[in-house]
Amino acid sequence: MNRILILLLLLSAILSCKSDQEDKATSKLASENIEIPFDKDKWALKEGKDYVYREQMYEAVLYNDTIRSLTEVQLLEALGDPDYHEEGHLYYRISETRLMNWTVKTKTMVVKLNQDGSIEWIKVHE
Repeated sequence: MNRILILLLLLSAILSCKSDQEDKATSKLASENIEIPFDKDKWALKEGKDYVYREQMYEAVLYNDTIRSLTEVQLLEALGDPDYHEEGHLYYRISETRLMNWTVKTKTMVVKLNQDGSIEWIKVHE
């Protein structure tokens, strides 16, 4: 019984490790936390479950008066479909910290829309 438990713990530890073939440029950019300007294509770029550039560019969206003046249709054209939407709120996942397959922490940009489709506010929820 103890051998099975040790084997399962060892196997889970091995499976939770990241691959050595991870894109080093992306890792370097993320680890340095360099802010970059908004780019529609980079905003949508995803590797597995993670968005590659959103952590570095969400502030360019959050504090951009031009984006805040868009309508819902224009915003969806600029940012793409949200990860989740509910009752006048659009949720764009910025980053997610996981322990194996369980989500531990999520950073999300929330856009609240008015009844006329204009943006009321944009905030980040952690």
